[in-house]
Amino acid sequence: MNYYDIVIVGAGTSSTIAARFAASNGLKVCLIDAKKKEEIGNKVCGDVVLASIFNFLKINPPQGNEILSMKKWIKLYDSYLQHHLTVNMPIYLVDRLRFGQKFLNDALDSGVSEFLDNSKVMDLTYKNGNVNGVTARLKTGEKVTINAKIIIDGSGAHSIVRKKIKSDIIQKQISKDDLVICYREIIQFNDNLRPKIPTDSLTVIFDSDNVPGGYFWYFPKSDTVANLGLGVLLHQKSNLKHIYQNFVLNKFLSQKNYKILSSSGDIVPIRRPLPSCADNGIMFIGDAGCHVNTASGGGIHTGMRAGYYAAMIAKKAIEAGDYSLNELWEYNCLLMNDFGIGHATNDVARLLLQHTTTAEFNYIVKKKLIDDNELTQMYYGKIISPSIKQLIIKLFKGISKPKLLLKLNYLLKQMKQINQHYLQYPQDVRTYETWREIENDVFNEIFLKIDPKK
Repeated sequence: MNYYDIVIVGAGTSSTIAARFAASNGLKVCLIDAKKKEEIGNKVCGDVVLASIFNFLKINPPQGNEILSMKKWIKLYDSYLQHHLTVNMPIYLVDRLRFGQKFLNDALDSGVSEFLDNSKVMDLTYKNGNVNGVTARLKTGEKVTINAKIIIDGSGAHSIVRKKIKSDIIQKQISKDDLVICYREIIQFNDNLRPKIPTDSLTVIFDSDNVPGGYFWYFPKSDTVANLGLGVLLHQKSNLKHIYQNFVLNKFLSQKNYKILSSSGDIVPIRRPLPSCADNGIMFIGDAGCHVNTASGGGIHTGMRAGYYAAMIAKKAIEAGDYSLNELWEYNCLLMNDFGIGHATNDVARLLLQHTTTAEFNYIVKKKLIDDNELTQMYYGKIISPSIKQLIIKLFKGISKPKLLLKLNYLLKQMKQINQHYLQYPQDVRTYETWREIENDVFNEIFLKIDPKK
């Protein structure tokens, strides 16, 4: 095989953005994916993309049959669908396959040197301690070595590259507590019998009694078609279909006159980004680097940001002739300063939410102990600082639930601590281990507080 500037593993949205910007900047790129070309883009998710990402990348938003609808809000409901909190967030609901195919074609049109579909990466190769290529089995069955100056891995939560890398700085395994298994169906309703749920927003429901450690959603793609699904903690995977059939469907559907257009499941990481997403000769993007918003499970837009940053840092490193971690460390800094701080802050909220009862959550929503503006700020990873007046109002609202108020107070305190720690993310690798030890200690303290049995 030829020698490339970059080999990009996976051809999802984060990878095709990386390929597009790397190739358009003159780099020689090999893009490789285990799926057949015509299947790329067909992935289990909520099909939601933040509108702001297209302005950031200065590329066209989805158009024509790639986009199904645009919404302005996400509404987080109590388990009775009686009260809700609203996150203000302009978003596109896309046809996932068409959207993925468009991104793939845009990358290929930008000058990708070689695209290998239906080909599986099996391992990494090394030279002088640096990653310098991959071994892969092509669709012909031939086993090959593909060499490159830099590898970018966007092969997803199951990344074999991350699991096999010889590295002291990359976290190879993701804890089961940080993974959810999702199942979703695209359902078409009879127009006269569709659920009586607003179609101007996305509906998310938290109910730990029936969906352990997770959530479920109703995302209307049109007046008669919706993305309906749930995510539960990985250890609940044996109950996934049972929970979906006996609880989620019954929550929204009082009639059987509907058609399932498609159905599938997958595993999604719902934790803060890997503490380092780079090592000598390699960077991780998208689900492979855990670039998923821990508050929502959405990761398309952050994966796209990571793909862009990886391409730009790769270009800079190749121009310098230095592919070491020292040169690639800037990629980590860009991630953490962009969305990493917010995702880490929200990871605290996610951990506490997973250990909040349905009754407690219903009370929070009904009494608006966290209001819409605060929830929107939290989603974007911002720290909320209620005024004295607001604190007094919250105190009176929650006076019958003192333990819940203490839990919310602990949540805000820990979110602030994590936020401050991530603001001090090391600017070079020399102080990384000290930073990482403190981060571990803080999250271990949170784990012990919310779940002493562990």
